[in-house]
Amino acid sequence: MRCNTIRCAHCDSSATIRTSRQMTPTCRELYFQCQNVECGHTFSAVLEVTRTIVPSQTPNPAVYIPMSPRKAQQPSQEAVSAPN
Repeated sequence: MRCNTIRCAHCDSSATIRTSRQMTPTCRELYFQCQNVECGHTFSAVLEVTRTIVPSQTPNPAVYIPMSPRKAQQPSQEAVSAPN
């Protein structure tokens, strides 16, 4: 499966992104079309940023994206290497 495709819910064929629109800084609505000419299903899906894995080096102060719980639990390298 390519990055810009998902499976059609009706016929399980490949559905390709035809267009999209930005809804918020962290959310985009994607419009798909099934590639099976006998099906032809056209539908939308929502792509949303849900968590941060590695923080941005140039963060936008107007945007909040929570840290991944797994990353948030790991101690920083500075805390690990600090002498007791």
